[in-house]
Amino acid sequence: MGSGPPPGPPAFVGQMFPPALVMQHQQEIGLRPAQIDAIKRAMAETQQRLVDLQWELEGESEALGKLLSADRVDEATVLAKLAKVTSTEQQVKQVNFTLLVRIKNTLDPEQQAKLRALRRSPSGPPGAPPPPPP
Repeated sequence: MGSGPPPGPPAFVGQMFPPALVMQHQQEIGLRPAQIDAIKRAMAETQQRLVDLQWELEGESEALGKLLSADRVDEATVLAKLAKVTSTEQQVKQVNFTLLVRIKNTLDPEQQAKLRALRRSPSGPPGAPPPPPP
């Protein structure tokens, strides 16, 4: 295999807005109360679903570990359990991505443009003083 840094997130992730970014700049982007409520609801639903999936993932992972602890393992059984683990991991990714989509759809185009600019700015919001020297 080739060496080098591990790949970063896919490019399309840059089109999304993580909750922390939106919360951090809510006043700067003019987030309205209805938008805040919608994002909070989406975050709460996501959190509950992720808790359920985390329990499921840990249980399936534990079971897979027990299967693999034997000196000889049944390949079909192990691969079936691995399929359950990876399926749950996929569900976690989908739930997280769904939240990002809902947040994006809650923001208007001007708010999205402001967040993109704020994200690109290494020193913070426009007009902010530069960061202190190291």
